[in-house]
Amino acid sequence: AGLCLNCWSLQELVSRDAGNYLILVEKILAKTKEVQERCDYDLVTPLALLFYSAVLYAPHLPPGSDLLLKAASVYHSFLTWPVPYCDTFRELL
Repeated sequence: AGLCLNCWSLQELVSRDAGNYLILVEKILAKTKEVQERCDYDLVTPLALLFYSAVLYAPHLPPGSDLLLKAASVYHSFLTWPVPYCDTFRELL
């Protein structure tokens, strides 16, 4: 329930300006890298779901943006994590 409330709150904040979705996705990627370095298993799945949701709700991604390439490189490394974490990121990718 907490994750749904957080996701809804973030969507409300970023929906006011389409450019905010890109900022949100970049912040989620930065936090994901941090979590990866600390091997913090508790935050892996919530961050993946927030990223997935933010990208789906983004009205557009700029044509020259390398954001999805960055995301693929960050999330690809999670494929070596134990189950069920690797399953989550396989679906995400």
